Amino acid sequence: MNKFMIDIEALTKNSNVHLNQERIDDIKNIEKFINENYVAEGYRPVQSGRVIVLRNTDKGRKSSAFASALYLGKYDDMNNTDRFLKGMVRAGHSYEPIRGETISFLYICVGKPTYDHLITYTIRNRRVAGGLRANKPWGFVIPEEAKDKQVYRRLMESQLACCEALVQGAEREKDEGKRAEQLQAVRSLYPTGVIVPPFMLDFSEEALAKHIFKQRIWEKGAQGETVEIVQDMYDALYQLDPEKWSCIKEYHGPHIVSHNRAMQKLREQRPKLGQLLKQIKNDQTDVYDLDVYELLMTTVGRLPKTMWE
Repeated sequence: MNKFMIDIEALTKNSNVHLNQERIDDIKNIEKFINENYVAEGYRPVQSGRVIVLRNTDKGRKSSAFASALYLGKYDDMNNTDRFLKGMVRAGHSYEPIRGETISFLYICVGKPTYDHLITYTIRNRRVAGGLRANKPWGFVIPEEAKDKQVYRRLMESQLACCEALVQGAEREKDEGKRAEQLQAVRSLYPTGVIVPPFMLDFSEEALAKHIFKQRIWEKGAQGETVEIVQDMYDALYQLDPEKWSCIKEYHGPHIVSHNRAMQKLREQRPKLGQLLKQIKNDQTDVYDLDVYELLMTTVGRLPKTMWE
């Protein structure tokens, strides 16, 4: 069985991520125990950027195949791993067969704002996080939206240095038997952009398809780092099962928002073909050669700018 190795360079490939190098040994320990606790038990962890999929319950799609067959009463063909995707997803049918299938994600070098965005989903199955209760930050992440990143870096480093000096002073006072500041109190001084210690979140596959991926990467509006991390989640799952996750993206991906908008505007406005052609300034007289899908997507399906653009 192949040993899993954490790609440390991938954790910091984004220049906005500033990892405290003293944490490299901690990452090596995490890697060691991923191999002992997951790889040795038959799981195949996969990393994409700052996200690692530790395990997925629907291995080989056998569990969802069995559940789909039960749901549809196909008792003579219960190992059909294509039924859920090609039958139920394409038909817009129930997602019950994957509602109980869980993905366990491990996040390393993720900023607190993104952590906050992810845990707002009450549909998560599990959250395991040490947080900053009695732990120090692992570094800091400069916001993607920051204009002068050097200013942000200097201020972040200064704030963290002040906090560390306070912690070190508290440790000396503790050694001298004096009443010392507690790390739980010092945490209130940390800047919002710190890297939180590694944490785990479990989501059902249905929640990922219909909510997390849909709202954070397939629809516009999410903030920079959050988009990157959720995209890492999707890319890691795609490595595990390209067919499943490309199929789910096809029926829930970014183009679906344009499809819905196009149909809504067609229903409300009832535009004539000539009106749509004028919008794209098409002087073509032979409309039989016109790409109708492209016409609709560039006119009635065109999405408005978000409040962040």
